[in-house]
Amino acid sequence: MQHLGYMAAAYAIIWAVILIYFVGLGRREREIWTELQELRESMRERKSHVDSGEHQ
Repeated sequence: MQHLGYMAAAYAIIWAVILIYFVGLGRREREIWTELQELRESMRERKSHVDSGEHQ
């Protein structure tokens, strides 16, 4: 029982690291979804230019 404090600290640190990891993962996922939306809009614009007869 003398090392219970160390075990509790290690447990808290592990959960903090897991939380930080998932927060970072969520941030990267939002960035990817934003980039995907921008690419879709870009493709849609290019398709509308091609359909209207405009060429780049």
